[in-house]
Amino acid sequence: MAKSGAKPAGLDDHAKKLAAGFAKGRLPQPTPELERFLLTHSAEIFAAAEGVCRNMPPAGDDEALGIGYLFLLQMLLAGLNERAKRGAKDAADLIARFQADLAAQAKAGEIGGTLLAYLGGALQQAGIAASPELTAASAELGDEDDDDVLPGDIVSVLDDILEACDGDPFEMVSAFAASGHLMPDDAKIALAAQLAQNERPEARAAAVLFLLGGSAAVRKAAAAALVEQASTLSPVDLRRLVAMRNWRPERERAGVDVIIQKARAAGVACAPWAKGAVDKLKSSATDGSGTQLLLAVSPVDRKTQQIATIFTCDGISEAMASEPQPLQAVKEIMAGLAAHGPMLDVSRAFVDRMIGHHLGLTVERGGVPPAGLLQAAETIGGAEWQPAPIDYRELLNELIADLPDDLRAPEDVAMALADSGDIAELDGIEDSWFEDDAELEEKVKSASLRAREKLPAKLLQDNGAIGAQRARWAELFVMTALWMREGPRDEWLAWADLAVIARAVLDGHDLAQIGLMRNIAERTVACLARDDDDDDLDEVF
Repeated sequence: MAKSGAKPAGLDDHAKKLAAGFAKGRLPQPTPELERFLLTHSAEIFAAAEGVCRNMPPAGDDEALGIGYLFLLQMLLAGLNERAKRGAKDAADLIARFQADLAAQAKAGEIGGTLLAYLGGALQQAGIAASPELTAASAELGDEDDDDVLPGDIVSVLDDILEACDGDPFEMVSAFAASGHLMPDDAKIALAAQLAQNERPEARAAAVLFLLGGSAAVRKAAAAALVEQASTLSPVDLRRLVAMRNWRPERERAGVDVIIQKARAAGVACAPWAKGAVDKLKSSATDGSGTQLLLAVSPVDRKTQQIATIFTCDGISEAMASEPQPLQAVKEIMAGLAAHGPMLDVSRAFVDRMIGHHLGLTVERGGVPPAGLLQAAETIGGAEWQPAPIDYRELLNELIADLPDDLRAPEDVAMALADSGDIAELDGIEDSWFEDDAELEEKVKSASLRAREKLPAKLLQDNGAIGAQRARWAELFVMTALWMREGPRDEWLAWADLAVIARAVLDGHDLAQIGLMRNIAERTVACLARDDDDDDLDEVF
């Protein structure tokens, strides 16, 4: 049969579209077509890396197209990392093969240091730690020109980087986080020491920010280097140290306390916090991977605004504050985000509560938030942000206590559960709510079409993939209900339905009798069978 309709865009098509937008100064905007491509073409990470190497200088001459491939690579890797963290063995294996392939190409001289740094930056942005093999290959590339851990002229190199970053320590640390992701810890430790000992205040400010990133070994070394330079720190450095003290695992706080004490003993006064003005506060819902976006728009002057973004996913995963943007550019960015999914206007109390929650989760697992969180705090006034994880069961009790009268009678609750598959406020939100792991995917794809029709009901049984995850789904519903309560009460009434559903899920209610859970089960089977369905369509058309 002849093919019908346009062929879906592939990797090269998406890279060219992104490059065209970059050339016009536009930020990449997610589209349903791009999201479908990223979901179903994770193996394209190898071709995306090749596209980066083929087009980025110094090997290539089309930087915009190279950046397009780099953006796609980072997004594909991020998707794989989310799946790997949920136990998908195929995703973890693909990431491992990718890093092994990069290491082999580096050792063979097929990828130079500059291009390897770009690709390492994609791994860093995706939240993937560099493998020992790739780190060693990167170090070997550096050793070709110098046998020392860092170049002998590192001071002048650091000065050049500070100049390129206009002395902004946040920009400098962000640049190092991406370009130095493949550096071994010994090199990062040496770099932190050099920054702390540098005569320029901006370098010492960057050393302070090294306490919010990298491995525990790098953070410990940075703290030790700063103790020796405590008397030279600025009042702003001291304020930042005080702010980040509780953002660290308890075992690391004593090291920061020593720096603070020595700085104060030397007469360093702590700079006051700026009040921080905010024009708008917005938040997305929490998607199926657990990711949520918190966004603040702050005034700079009459013609420009600044955007602070904080991404959370069982912790603070990414945060930053943009350079001042023209009002029209900010308007376009906000419109693009709104097209991707609901973004509610939220209260400052909600933002502070969510940041405290995810700070708590970050610290509990022995991590630290990115330095960008401190930058966002200084932009919008986050002096009071402290780790404070939310007990979702206690939050659910708060929501249940506030239910409207028409959702308290047993018959009303039963009707709400049965009809929950048609909650209008979840349009554009629940599309990402499904189970995704390699073992389940294998079962779905190996099942016949007739057997697949019966799978949703099996998934909802207590020993099924969804039934065994009642607590996880209940928590997602509770957090979504909390978010919905921030919307206009006459438009976002479904928060109460979600609270009722969460209670029923936790109390052992038959999941097959809950419309929303049936949706999730059916979507799980449809999404995990998608590659097979796409292959079938290719054969037909």
